[in-house]
Amino acid sequence: ILFVVTVALLCSRGHTVVEFGKDASFSCTLSDASGVKQVTWQRVRDQEPVQTLATFSELFKQHVDDQYVGKVTFTAASVNSTSIEIKNATFEDEACYICSFKVYPFQPKRQTLCLECMQPIIHSSVNPALSSDPDVVVSCSATGKPTPTIQWKSAEKELDNFRSSNFTTLNKDSSTTITSNLTLPLSQFHGEYVECVAQSDSMEKSERLYFSTISISCICILSSFLILNRSVTGSFLRVICF
Repeated sequence: ILFVVTVALLCSRGHTVVEFGKDASFSCTLSDASGVKQVTWQRVRDQEPVQTLATFSELFKQHVDDQYVGKVTFTAASVNSTSIEIKNATFEDEACYICSFKVYPFQPKRQTLCLECMQPIIHSSVNPALSSDPDVVVSCSATGKPTPTIQWKSAEKELDNFRSSNFTTLNKDSSTTITSNLTLPLSQFHGEYVECVAQSDSMEKSERLYFSTISISCICILSSFLILNRSVTGSFLRVICF
């Protein structure tokens, strides 16, 4: 009696790191598709149940779960090869993605690929309002993973003696926002700008805040998942950051 055993190889490839706001792609290929009834893409994150994103079968073809329509798309779909894209990747999309080939009558064949978001993207907004406060208040917010730190610097004067306050917020996407407010008395500080230096892990980002009658608010998402939000408020205006 001669037994012939065929071993099907499952190969996968895709992004493990993607620029914030860009698309991430994943692919899986099974060398022998004999007995494959369905191909499934799932997502798993800590302390969350496994979520089915999309499926393909010869009978029902491509199907993306309603809550992921527009976020997940097929770029290739067959019983032996499947590819998907995660659109506009954010911190919320950081997870492990599983491609699963259901092979009758055997156990499913699976591969797992995990995704992280990084690289910078910049947004800006301005929202000035009047203020009667005689001091100038500079505010800098940094959001990232791991938790960032903020330092204030100035070329004109040492800032350690000025009053500052820090606030921490844990976000739903597991990142952390640190907000630092530095109060500069106009009678003691006459410099043109101060510098906000934010650091998350090995990545560092700095922004100069210039004192003028126009305020600037800027948000930067760094390659270490770091966001900077800077604003200036003073006796002539108040800036609300959002």
